[in-house]
Amino acid sequence: MKSKCTRTRDGKFCAEVFERYQRNEKALLATMLEMYVQGVQVRKVSKVIENMCGKKYSKSFVSSLTKELDEEVKLWRNSDLSATKYPYIIVDAVYIKVRENNRVVSKARYIAIGITEKGNREIIGLDLSDSESEYSWSNFFEYLKARGLSGLKMIISDAHKGLVKAIKETFLNVIWQRCHVHFLRNILSKVPKKNTEGFRTDIKTLFKIQDMGLAR
Repeated sequence: MKSKCTRTRDGKFCAEVFERYQRNEKALLATMLEMYVQGVQVRKVSKVIENMCGKKYSKSFVSSLTKELDEEVKLWRNSDLSATKYPYIIVDAVYIKVRENNRVVSKARYIAIGITEKGNREIIGLDLSDSESEYSWSNFFEYLKARGLSGLKMIISDAHKGLVKAIKETFLNVIWQRCHVHFLRNILSKVPKKNTEGFRTDIKTLFKIQDMGLAR
């Protein structure tokens, strides 16, 4: 196999070494971004990398990386959905801690997972709101429609009243189905923890049965 090394004035230079360095550098940058995504402060990211690798990155450098990440997320959030049909979408809200105006607050992170005609699952939408409400869910659905969401037949979610109402008013001919995972959690939350192991096992099994007659 022919070597990729080329000779320079100072001796040999191997492109392979440089390529490995690039890959390692990219892996390090990806690690830094992952820490940021997981909620580690920019200052702490710099410190961790310095302790791990002996290489110092300034706080401003890490901040510049996060700005690039913000741009990538912005492009993804506004990407066109019209090329793929999503007959089913699953929507939910998860409360997360967010740093805002020099303080940490709790906000609702909206997420939509689209299921394609081939059965593939894809995250197609994310948004952030102060809390769950019919108004904020309606805005989230309008945002998905504006990006070209098409082919929708069913939306699966929990039974949050504002969410269900927003679904029925925004998508007139779309079926709503209650998420069985949330439904199961709601049932089990009402059941005493002691001496109910048999019931808990039976109810979980019930939700896995495909035959409606057998389930009844």
